[in-house]
Amino acid sequence: MKRLTILLTVVPFFGFSQAQNADKLRSQDLKKYEIKSAEIKYEISGDAEGQEMMTFDNYGWTSLRKQVMTFELYGITSTQTVYEITDGDLVYRLNPDDSTYLMKRDLKWSQQASYKNPSQVSEAILFSMGGTQQADSTLKGKSCQVWTFNGKAIQEMWIWKGLVMKRRAKLGDRNIVTVATEVNLDVAPGPAIFEIPDYFRIKE
Repeated sequence: MKRLTILLTVVPFFGFSQAQNADKLRSQDLKKYEIKSAEIKYEISGDAEGQEMMTFDNYGWTSLRKQVMTFELYGITSTQTVYEITDGDLVYRLNPDDSTYLMKRDLKWSQQASYKNPSQVSEAILFSMGGTQQADSTLKGKSCQVWTFNGKAIQEMWIWKGLVMKRRAKLGDRNIVTVATEVNLDVAPGPAIFEIPDYFRIKE
């Protein structure tokens, strides 16, 4: 398996010098979420069906998101698969079909975490996305902030401690709802699940 911290130093990708990995961010005592580790399972419904899972450690700086969604488009049934690993500011999207991955950096969390707490960072990001906060609501026994987004693909999100518990999106003419069905805290996931297999290569 490829260690992501090693990948950061050997991949000649200009512009990534400012991005920090999870270990570096945690050494500064920065947190993305209030919770150290968790695994959340979701059910996808509406004009699509499927499952999604997100697990994280290091207060969110290390995470894995997997989604398999099936929908019908012009009479043809299609399946979309997402496999995404995050290591600090770096996001790796893996394509199991051809064993390649794309890499990008996402600095919006770490840039604010040094002077805001996780709750404030989450709210600032949602505001920057054009979100409007509505009355709180409850899901799975968790008190969630409800945010709506006019004219966006994502139309509504329910947020608990910075974590998405429910998401309503419109993709073309399809309405897709993703809802948390199971939330497990303090799961301490093994580090191997956050590693890219050795045979994967960066997409040219």
